[in-house]
Amino acid sequence: MKRQNVRTLALIVCTFTYLLVGAAVFDALESKQETSEKKNLEERRFQLMTKYNLSEKKYEELELVVLKLKPHKAGVQWKFAGSFYFAITVITTIGKWLPPPQSQPCNTDLHFVFCIYITC
Repeated sequence: MKRQNVRTLALIVCTFTYLLVGAAVFDALESKQETSEKKNLEERRFQLMTKYNLSEKKYEELELVVLKLKPHKAGVQWKFAGSFYFAITVITTIGKWLPPPQSQPCNTDLHFVFCIYITC
């Protein structure tokens, strides 16, 4: 096997290992919080459907309207300033639109440093 092929294979293996370790850390930090939040949201959904006597179909329709309104909450996004900001974000970052970690450990310096390290 050529030396270049060995280096390429080693780089692929190291990158894949790096991704697996990063995924394992984020899974350990985030999965419990996310599961708990999903359970709370499902309970709240049931409470709202009961309180306002909404059928499943009507609730889904209401949910769709609310979700479509959310991006417009802060006003029109695609004026020049918003478009310029988006263009800068696209050329300077990777993973900008991924949801940020929501758990309590995210507020610690260690978690913050790990987030920076894993994305570099």
